Amino acid sequence: MRFKGSWKLVVRALAVCAVAFALSLPEGNVASAQENGATDGWKLGGEVDALPYVLKGYYGSGFVGHDGWKFRYVVARSMAPSFLVTDGFKEKRTDAYALLSDRFIGSRRRRLEGLWVGGGAEYWRNRIRTETSSEFAHYQNYMLTVGAGYVWQISRHFYINPWAASHVVVANRRQISVSGKTYEQPVFTPEGSVKVGFIF
Repeated sequence: MRFKGSWKLVVRALAVCAVAFALSLPEGNVASAQENGATDGWKLGGEVDALPYVLKGYYGSGFVGHDGWKFRYVVARSMAPSFLVTDGFKEKRTDAYALLSDRFIGSRRRRLEGLWVGGGAEYWRNRIRTETSSEFAHYQNYMLTVGAGYVWQISRHFYINPWAASHVVVANRRQISVSGKTYEQPVFTPEGSVKVGFIF
């Protein structure tokens, strides 16, 4: 497996989050007023992620948030880049369904802005084929996910959210028979991208 390009993406995304966090530190009286004031009510919103569309798929996410917490559901499809697929195999597609929670950190957490860390559970339905056969093999995995990102509010109701995460297989088989060959699902899959979100 060749993870070099993916690791560069993850490292860059984490570096952006770290710089953004450093630049956001204390906001003086405004931050203090927000921190000491009453907690904002429940918020609703959704997100669209750029990466699955680049990878010939789709992404949809909705969430509710309150007092620095965000609870999300995700439905997504993507084709794995060739550098994440073992030689001899191709067209690996994953349909992912996830339930996740994020915790915001810092003075703007009650507004669901700034640095966040989170995680949750995912169910992946996968298909893959060999380079010499048109027949797909189908298999499923249950995953645990951990990640982090940074929410920049660009207007009252819209924001951008660069992020990075790692998905780890915790259940179901990893070795799959595909047209007489054996494909092994990686224990973990790194990922990073940029989301565009709306919040009310």
